[in-house]
Amino acid sequence: GLLRMYREAPPITRTWITGSVFLSVLVAARKVDLRAIGFSERDVLEHGEWWRLLVNFFYMGAQVLSIFYWLQLYHFAECLKVLELVKYRWEPADFVKTILVNAAFLLVLKQFSKSMIFLGSPMVMAFVYMYSREYEQQVMNLLGFFQIRCGWLPLAQMLQDLLQAGDIGPNLLGLVSGHTYFYGAEVAPRLLLPERVGLDDVLRAARSGRSLFE
Repeated sequence: GLLRMYREAPPITRTWITGSVFLSVLVAARKVDLRAIGFSERDVLEHGEWWRLLVNFFYMGAQVLSIFYWLQLYHFAECLKVLELVKYRWEPADFVKTILVNAAFLLVLKQFSKSMIFLGSPMVMAFVYMYSREYEQQVMNLLGFFQIRCGWLPLAQMLQDLLQAGDIGPNLLGLVSGHTYFYGAEVAPRLLLPERVGLDDVLRAARSGRSLFE
């Protein structure tokens, strides 16, 4: 069941999900004021409230009785778990770097949406996107009823958030962050470009019908 899945989750995934649920429950119970944990450049820089840089990424909403909240958390946990156990199994430092770099990207991208003070949902989308690109041809069950390719998971998450909140702004930030990181870390290093392209190279590629970069 759920407890078994939780116990079997790797340490970073389990810690993140635990922190997110715990924080949401505290907010829903009015034990924590949202104004004390939201990201604010002024409070960080002028008042030294550095915890806002971290805590805002754990908050994913206080609707703990909503099925959409748990679906978002489930998608996030599954993506994190697979990435941590498979892709970064022998390179946990790279997994931490992936988290930190995306957090930095989102803090920069947040400047285009001043009203957004919590980056938990954008972070979910960033990892959902990277997971979907890494395993895009695999088939997964959605909601236990539908089978879709992993490559369609970001779209499913966007539709889910549109139904829940009527706003896909956070998803767009996450998509930009996830795509930027995935391209820089996974796609760009595989592009073997010639040091110098001359006219002879172009003509040879045109005659053979092959790519210029093969």
